[in-house]
Amino acid sequence: MTRNRASSIKNWIKNMGFQLTKSHLLDHRRKKIKYYTLENFGVYEEITPAKSASEKKQKFLSWTPWGDCFEVTSVKDLMRAYEEFRDYNPNVVLN
Repeated sequence: MTRNRASSIKNWIKNMGFQLTKSHLLDHRRKKIKYYTLENFGVYEEITPAKSASEKKQKFLSWTPWGDCFEVTSVKDLMRAYEEFRDYNPNVVLN
């Protein structure tokens, strides 16, 4: 994923009011996972560092209300997943 797309997704997450719920390291400290949640909807960011900042691999994953996990490649994908979550869970009240 390009830095610009990753930055756009992170800005959307921040602007929507998601909270960083948990962060931890995997694969002998080679991958960092950050979980963001807004009520019961969530997305996680997986960061794999590299020797240079331009080679750093970063991806975002979310899931549908039916439990299907998918990679988020744009803000549009994330917005669509969030809207499906809201449609499927109309009783969720956001603060």
